[in-house]
Amino acid sequence: PVFINFSAQTHVNQFQDQMDSKLDKRRRGVYGPPVGKKCVVFIDDLNLPKKEEYGAQPPIELIRQWHDYHGWYNRKSKKMMDIVDIVHVSAM
Repeated sequence: PVFINFSAQTHVNQFQDQMDSKLDKRRRGVYGPPVGKKCVVFIDDLNLPKKEEYGAQPPIELIRQWHDYHGWYNRKSKKMMDIVDIVHVSAM
């Protein structure tokens, strides 16, 4: 399992880097835990990241993108990363 604690200072890049460090490349554009395994990601204090100027909370928006599109964009290559075999659990 992966445990992540959000705080008011949590930045979206921090969260994405933490998640990316736990993922293995399976094939082109597909990432996840080692083949044959599933990973549980527990995020505590989900509602804590500070709101930006327009009222959004970027770390939560990245999680929403993950759920809606099954992944997010790599910041360097600007290509979609499909994320598979991850179970997301959160607490407020």
